[in-house]
Amino acid sequence: MIDSECPSCGDRISVLAKACPGCGVPQQVRMAGMMVAGALALLLVAIVVAIVVVLSWHQLAAAIETGAPADEQFAAGSTADLSWLATAMSGCDAEAKADPGALRFLVTPLVSVAKDAEPWRAKSINDSGQGILLRSDDTLDALKGGALRIYPADYEFRVLDQAGDPVYKWRPSVGVTKFSAADTGAVASFKIQFRTSHGGSDAEWGGSFTRQEGSCHWVNVIIRD
Repeated sequence: MIDSECPSCGDRISVLAKACPGCGVPQQVRMAGMMVAGALALLLVAIVVAIVVVLSWHQLAAAIETGAPADEQFAAGSTADLSWLATAMSGCDAEAKADPGALRFLVTPLVSVAKDAEPWRAKSINDSGQGILLRSDDTLDALKGGALRIYPADYEFRVLDQAGDPVYKWRPSVGVTKFSAADTGAVASFKIQFRTSHGGSDAEWGGSFTRQEGSCHWVNVIIRD
């Protein structure tokens, strides 16, 4: 309690009191006391607002950090010389052989130059949520010929273990990216899914894939927004 000394009797008196409780002399500093009390109330409000802002920031940061980080992102090189992509593929294969217990993927996100997707559907090996999956040779030929190009925006990649139903997910990535999940030896088959900011969060899971232990799974996907 903030108080002061009564100038008449010396008794302690609250700055909010109208008069001294000991002698009844009117309080001269009541207005100042009210100002002090108001300032304290404003300070309390500011503290509460600051706490709310900090908690909201931490919640937002936690939402952004959901999922594991990607292993590596590869800068796209020339489509006339795809040695950079071939190097990424062989490197992922080598890592998979060295650590067969981990589940590894090399994702090459693509976009079709032509608006008509039907020719690509005819070549698809498996429809995946928000994407059309292609064989590596079809992908490389189309990149060299200019029919496909690297998808320029960010995407989210997810994998579903069909037996145990856990979902492996990673933070949004851009371009050719390598993903892995350790200690997944029990995963025998899986489904994959792609999400984009344009497509929303209702993307469907694709068909089933059989896991090839000790191999890097090359995922060449035409992403449909």
